Amino acid sequence: MPTQYSLTVVNNSTTFENFSIYQSPPDLGNANAISLAWLADAAEPGAKLSFDWSIPSGANANQFATQPKYWVASGNLEPGTVSDPAQMTGPVEVVFPPGIYAMQVILNPDNTWTVAPAAD
Repeated sequence: MPTQYSLTVVNNSTTFENFSIYQSPPDLGNANAISLAWLADAAEPGAKLSFDWSIPSGANANQFATQPKYWVASGNLEPGTVSDPAQMTGPVEVVFPPGIYAMQVILNPDNTWTVAPAAD
């Protein structure tokens, strides 16, 4: 049975933002490395977005089983496109602790991030 994950992104900034989720850091520290946006959506100030996915059970999923990690960034970002880290706010790492399957990321008015388990 697959494991369901959920990530809520809250735009508490003062501007319309595009949010993207990455499975590897967008800024890999290497000019030749490319990280693609995996999921993306846009939100007005004060809006919430919900991203949901599952990781299949089995041997190939074991590498994700302990603490899946993702990165969230905002800016002019689209899924499947090459990202320019200079045009991003963030990225911020999101680690799902063992036994936690729902996390929340908040873009604050000062463009800092708050990451915490999602409230039930």
